[in-house]
Amino acid sequence: MKREEIVSILCDLHKASGFRVSLHGTDFKEIAAYPAERLGFCRLIQRREDEYRRCEECDSEASQKVERTGETLIYTCRHGLCEVVCPLYNFGTLTGYLMMGQVASKDTDKARLEAVLISLGYGMAEARETVRGIPTVDAELTDSFVRIMRICAEYMTLTNALPSHAPRLPELAKIYLHENFGERIMIKDICRSLGCSKSALLSSFKSEYGTTVNSYLCEIRIKEAKRLLSSTNMSISDVADATGFYDGSYFSKVFSEKVGQSPSEYRKELRT
Repeated sequence: MKREEIVSILCDLHKASGFRVSLHGTDFKEIAAYPAERLGFCRLIQRREDEYRRCEECDSEASQKVERTGETLIYTCRHGLCEVVCPLYNFGTLTGYLMMGQVASKDTDKARLEAVLISLGYGMAEARETVRGIPTVDAELTDSFVRIMRICAEYMTLTNALPSHAPRLPELAKIYLHENFGERIMIKDICRSLGCSKSALLSSFKSEYGTTVNSYLCEIRIKEAKRLLSSTNMSISDVADATGFYDGSYFSKVFSEKVGQSPSEYRKELRT
C-alpha cells in the first residue's frame, strides 16, 4: 500500500471521528498521521523533554499490553485524554499499530489540563485557548469509531500496509518444528507457543511451503531417523522415541511408506 493511500485512510478516520489517527511501527515510532501535527495541548506539553519522555513511556506501556493480548486497547493517558491502540498483523506476525487519540471525554477535567499548562510556564489565556481546542468525543461514539478503526486495521493488514521484516508465522512454525520434533507435538501446542490461531497457522504454512504442518514434521522425523539408523547403534524402538514417534510399530509403518523399506531393512542395507 502506498503512503498516499495510507494517509488518505487516516484522513477519513479523522474526519469521521475527530481523533488524530496515526500509524506506527513495532517500535511504536510514528510512520504517518493525520493531522500531521499533534494536538496543540500535546505539542505544548511535549516541548519539555521530561514531559515528552513520560508521554512516550505511557504510549509504550499501552503498545506492550496490546502486543501481549493481541487486542485493541482503549485507555486514558496520564493527562486524561482518550487514546486507542489497535495491532496490525502480517500472517500472524505483529507489524505495527494503528492509533487514534488526543481527544477528551465528557468526564475529562479541562480545568486540570489548563492548570498543567500554567504550571509549565504558559500563560492563562494560552492555556485556556489550547484546552478549548481539544475535541470532545462521547464514549458511545468512541466505541463506534473503534469498530471502524478495527475494520481499517484489517484492511491495512490484508493490503500489507506494513510488510514484516521479522520472521513470519510460517518461518517461526518451521523453526519450532525443527527444535521440537522429538516431542509429542500437536497443532494446538504450536499455536500456543507462537500466539496464533489454528487457521492462520495452517493456511499460511501451506501457502508458504506447499505442504501441511504435519507432513513437514513427518519429513523432519524421517530424515533424523535415517541419520540415527545409519550412524548409531540405537534400537529401532529408541530411534522411534528420539524422533517423536513413540510407537515402534507406527514408526516402522510410516518409515516404510516414506522410504520404501522398514527401518531394519534400511539399516541392514547401509551396513552390507
